[in-house]
Amino acid sequence: MTADQKILIDKLRLEGYGYLKIAKEIGVSENTVKSYCRRNKTNSKALENAAVCEQCGESMDIRKRSARRFCSDACRNKWWNEHPKAEMPYSISCACCGKKIHMRRRNEKKYCSHACYIKTRYEGGGNE
Repeated sequence: MTADQKILIDKLRLEGYGYLKIAKEIGVSENTVKSYCRRNKTNSKALENAAVCEQCGESMDIRKRSARRFCSDACRNKWWNEHPKAEMPYSISCACCGKKIHMRRRNEKKYCSHACYIKTRYEGGGNE
């Protein structure tokens, strides 16, 4: 099987073509296509369980954990460092200094820092 045929098999498989249709399209036997797809994990079950890392674009298997967005901790940390305010729909002002705080969940935070918490708690400061 030539490299062009392998590329064509991958492309047609991603488009949802079956083994027999691909075999007729490129002129090889159905079993050749099946074994190639099995060896290179381009069968339909592998495609259903595949996802792409949001940071690097590397494919990853999601059979064990379906909610994975990143292939590794390094990619996750890099993405969140580049998108610090992503998916933070809630914002309030700090109860002590008034600085704007962004949160993922409602009422997740009340103070912008531990120093503001201590100041309000023990020194009686704050806007309350």
